[in-house]
Amino acid sequence: MAQPGEEARKQLHIRTLMANASEGYVIVGDDSRVRLFNEVAEEFLGISRGDVVGKDMASIGVPELVDLVRELVSQGGDAPIVPVVVNVNNRVLSCKAVPFDSGSQAGVAIVMRDDSELVSQQERAEAILAGAGDGLLVFAPDSRVTYANPAAVEMLGDKVREAIGQHVSMGELLGQVLPDEDSVEPCWDIRSCNVLDCPQYGSEDLRCWLRCGTPGPDGTPVPYRDKAAACVTCEVFRKNSPILGEPGSNDVAEVMIEVPEHRVLEVRTNPVIDRAGRYIGCVSTLHDVTAAREIAVMKNEFVSMVSHELRTPLTSIKGYVDLIVDGEAGEINDIQREFLQIVQENSDRLVELINDLLDISRMESGRVHLKLEPLELPEIVQGVLDTFRTYADQSNVELSAKVGDDLPRVAGDRDRVGQVMMNLVSNAIKYSPGGGAATIGVGRDGDLVVISVSDSGIGISEEDQAQLFTKFFRVDSTLTREIGGTGLGLSICKTVVELMGGSIWVESVAGEGSTFSFSLPVAPDELVRTPSVEAPLVVGGTVLVVDHDPEIADLIEKYLQKRGYDVVKAHSAKEALAVAETAKPRLITLDVMLDDADGFELLQEFKDHPATRDVPVVVLSIVCDEGKSLRHGAADYLEKPIDHARLVKVVDELVGSKDSPVVLVVDDDRHIVDTLSTMLRAKGFAVQCAYDGAEALQAVEKRQPDLILLDLQMPVMDGYEVIQEIKSHDATREIPIVVMTAHRIDEKHIDIVKLAAEQVSKPFLPEHLVESIERFLGKEE
Repeated sequence: MAQPGEEARKQLHIRTLMANASEGYVIVGDDSRVRLFNEVAEEFLGISRGDVVGKDMASIGVPELVDLVRELVSQGGDAPIVPVVVNVNNRVLSCKAVPFDSGSQAGVAIVMRDDSELVSQQERAEAILAGAGDGLLVFAPDSRVTYANPAAVEMLGDKVREAIGQHVSMGELLGQVLPDEDSVEPCWDIRSCNVLDCPQYGSEDLRCWLRCGTPGPDGTPVPYRDKAAACVTCEVFRKNSPILGEPGSNDVAEVMIEVPEHRVLEVRTNPVIDRAGRYIGCVSTLHDVTAAREIAVMKNEFVSMVSHELRTPLTSIKGYVDLIVDGEAGEINDIQREFLQIVQENSDRLVELINDLLDISRMESGRVHLKLEPLELPEIVQGVLDTFRTYADQSNVELSAKVGDDLPRVAGDRDRVGQVMMNLVSNAIKYSPGGGAATIGVGRDGDLVVISVSDSGIGISEEDQAQLFTKFFRVDSTLTREIGGTGLGLSICKTVVELMGGSIWVESVAGEGSTFSFSLPVAPDELVRTPSVEAPLVVGGTVLVVDHDPEIADLIEKYLQKRGYDVVKAHSAKEALAVAETAKPRLITLDVMLDDADGFELLQEFKDHPATRDVPVVVLSIVCDEGKSLRHGAADYLEKPIDHARLVKVVDELVGSKDSPVVLVVDDDRHIVDTLSTMLRAKGFAVQCAYDGAEALQAVEKRQPDLILLDLQMPVMDGYEVIQEIKSHDATREIPIVVMTAHRIDEKHIDIVKLAAEQVSKPFLPEHLVESIERFLGKEE
């Protein structure tokens, strides 16, 4: 039994601890009288200890605590611990009432903590979240919704309020069609894993990527924070996350909802991680971009409308000035030529500006059509050199190229790759004042081919390099202000290159020149070029020109008459149908902006009518919709202002390939192909040129030729395989094949070669081969 002095010391120690504690303590006996009341409770409740100790509990003046204590005292020692929050003297006190019964003494101990600041912080945080313009939803680790701010409720409706405390996915709240969860497999099945002590093994929550303590890439258990990046590349994540939901990606998804009203939302879901690296939930942010998207659509429509309206008069200005400069309206003197060339140059600049604006508009609205095919970069580089040779000489800039050996083909759109190269070379020449050099370099880097354009010009500062590929940005210097421009070219280049699977960058030092580089992926084996049909060099016949603008119709007529075609014109859909039936044209050019009908409807009527269904139609329009034209049956599509040379080439190929026998020339020796192609076209044949067996089969699928000239020894697919493939199908087995070879036929291939109509040994005289083809196809004069 403790001595009285010892008991007093214990009481003193307890009293000292309570006096220095941060919590308030009140102890009430089973007679409801206050036995102990420490200094902190005195401060919290604003009552002197002397006014309450030894007196009834009611003396503390807090009715909620008084009622609670009386109830607990009446229940005795079996009463539970009860938490309660009271507001006293502008304080928020979190209290716990703890019953006790030691045998000799019984009562209730009350522990009080001042949470005023914590509650104030929570209220401030909730006020901030409630005032946020973006919708915010907080999810617990098990996907229960624990909080939704008013903006989220406004965006998604009352179903968000109903979801509080429920297990609901973000996809369900957005009204999306959810994948079937029956297709989800646990990670231990997908990976054939038998690590029974893994914390994920056998778990009901199959989102293994969120669980801490599962093995990382090296097999060591790691927290969520350390394994999150590796999980994104895991097969389990790729299979199950689209179904179960992935709250940790940082990706922004754009979602359109119609209930409770039409909105376009940007949705981002970010994980919440504690100090130990554990996943403790996630926060989804909903950003309403409806107005921004509507403005973007309006802007694109405005740009398109203005650009289209400019294209109509510009077509006439550019076309007729070109004809005058070419002497089609009679001789002009040197001063007239100089003035007209100034008009010509500036109309070309205006066309480039409009094309840039339309390119940006189409890219932003996702209406860019890429024709990916295997490309030989040396050919494109040579074409760019030829295009800029004169301009470089006039600017006193030495233009050259360094192309690596044995370059693979790249996957890209020929026109777009040329557009990027020409933009970079044009800039290299423009921004190299007072001479210098511009060099195109091409080399392989793993699975990519890198094209670089280097110059010795003014260079670009580091600050400007960071913004160089953004829209409308131009380096601010005296030279750039003199040269002019829109600042769209490099932005377009960046978008085009990225659409083709590459990237673009710059290396530069101010005053020391620049190197712009872009990469393109190596063409995969399954990507095969589709050879086009090249028309005979001598063509003619009647072409129907349909255009609502008589001046432009007259301009197209002059272009085609100069080439040797007869032209009939129509300015309305009704007139076009009547003229087409009587004139029986070999080709129709069609403007889709007609006054009395929609041009696409007229195109459909041409394709439905027996008299015109087989007549090729080339759409010539200020409306940039190549895809719609081709879907309605157009043979080709050209934008206004009209490129004279391209128009004539397209018409030649379509007219020539329609009425002339088509010969497919297949050989990996480009010199042989070019020679035979030129001679055959001069003799009135249309030609397809293929450089390996895969391209040959692609050409046959696009347009069955009347005869095939076939080399046997080729890469990708040899001639023997081509013969077997063509002769094994009813639709193509009757196509005659003339084999060209410089090698002795292997015994095992003799039966295949016998399927060919004729065999020619290399070397041969191209003239004799062409004469043989004429006899074979009955074209002897």
